[in-house]
Amino acid sequence: MRPELEKQLSSCKNLPSPPGAASKIIDLANDPEVDIREITKVLVLDPAITTKILRVVNSSMYGQVRKIENLREAVVVLGLNATISLALSFSLLRSFRTDGANAGIDYTLYWRRALLAATASRVVAETVGLRAAEELFLACLIQDVGMLALEQSIPGVYEDLPDQSQQAMIIQRECDKVGVDHACVGGWLLERWCFPERITLAVSASHDLDKVPADHEYGLFARCVAVTSLIAEVFLDETADRPDFEPLVDAVQKHLRLDKQELNEMVEKVSVLIPEAEAIFEMRIKAESDTERLMEDAREILMLRNLYALRAVDSLQVQSDSLQDRTKKLEESNRRDALTGLYNRGFLDHYMETAFAESAERREPLSIAFTDLDKFKNVNDTYGHQVGDQILAATANILNANVRSSDIVARYGGEEFIIVFPNSGSELVNTICQRIVEAFQNTRHDVGAPDDITVTISVGMATQGENRTFKSIADFIDAADKALYTAKLQGRNRSIPFDLVERISAGRLS
Repeated sequence: MRPELEKQLSSCKNLPSPPGAASKIIDLANDPEVDIREITKVLVLDPAITTKILRVVNSSMYGQVRKIENLREAVVVLGLNATISLALSFSLLRSFRTDGANAGIDYTLYWRRALLAATASRVVAETVGLRAAEELFLACLIQDVGMLALEQSIPGVYEDLPDQSQQAMIIQRECDKVGVDHACVGGWLLERWCFPERITLAVSASHDLDKVPADHEYGLFARCVAVTSLIAEVFLDETADRPDFEPLVDAVQKHLRLDKQELNEMVEKVSVLIPEAEAIFEMRIKAESDTERLMEDAREILMLRNLYALRAVDSLQVQSDSLQDRTKKLEESNRRDALTGLYNRGFLDHYMETAFAESAERREPLSIAFTDLDKFKNVNDTYGHQVGDQILAATANILNANVRSSDIVARYGGEEFIIVFPNSGSELVNTICQRIVEAFQNTRHDVGAPDDITVTISVGMATQGENRTFKSIADFIDAADKALYTAKLQGRNRSIPFDLVERISAGRLS
């Protein structure tokens, strides 16, 4: 960015800035030692943010088995980083949202675009397997924040712009007037606010992904931000009889390696989430009739394979990407258990090496849970192995539904599973594991018998880096296994931490 423009922006008295609550949340985001009590203490002072976080965690986006009633439980479900990202999103949204009656920016359209991109972020993250879903939500929500800065510091930059629903027109106007677009200005602004590097980089590169090398550690994150903007463009495009899907199709194929079928499914999922997003943000994002018309167009444009032009594009894409696609799918299949879809033992061993070393190096807690289905042999003996496989597949779904996106769930062998909780202490993991036990208690399985059955689970937990340091990964897993064995001895259908096992062994508990 030119020094003259940077000076003009810096000297602007009306430059957007985070409110007090957002500034505190940013400080928490940059504090590696932050814990649940600190973030809860800050957020509980703002009932509006707390209410929205509870709405989100109880929405279909997370699919909780039981309703989350308070902020502390919400933080446990979401995780610290996710909670901080969502809280910051809501704080900035409330601070910057304005009618802008006399401004060049169409603020209603601006926030519709921002909320559509943020809503799409959840679907995009799920489709490509990006774990930082809430951080992506924040980046997508504020990716156009540079427009707010330009509006305040460069008089008339957006005046008389014929159609602000098209980003191409906005970007062209900005480049003509000031020599850069709002993505560049947004990145500069977020850097001033001390935002995490991943978000700052993604916002600054959202219109030009060549700024981020393909193998950059934040490359996928940045590409997802750019794609959500294009999804929002499709939903907002009112300039023709049908939206222009071509830029979105090209971007999704080039940057995310997804085909038209997967894109169509993404657009469908976004349309389903819009009503819930409107309820959470208390703002109309898209008219229902417009959404239905868009979906009809999407199905026709994205799914009809007999159109020559689309077939030609597909052919070229297959020729250039087939080897990479096959390699990607092979790599992923080698990491997954065929029956449950969870990570397999080989991937778990590799992941644990890295996680264990990083825990020691960064002095961060690392926790694991060793789980085993109770009396599973009886299920196989009574109902057959086909039902047993059905229960194992259901087990994977229950475990995934009750952990956070940052946690790793792997099948260790047979009916045994291990969950890895990065940067998580014993108190947090105890709560999550108790929730897992309750979820199994409350799940009924239709096995073709007169009555449904319930299969409970026993859990043993161990934490590295809080009160103890294990010499090796084997010792770490063995500690969790001993806790699991104790849970079985005490009647199954429960979770036991390793420190309780030690107290029992020492005779301090009966």
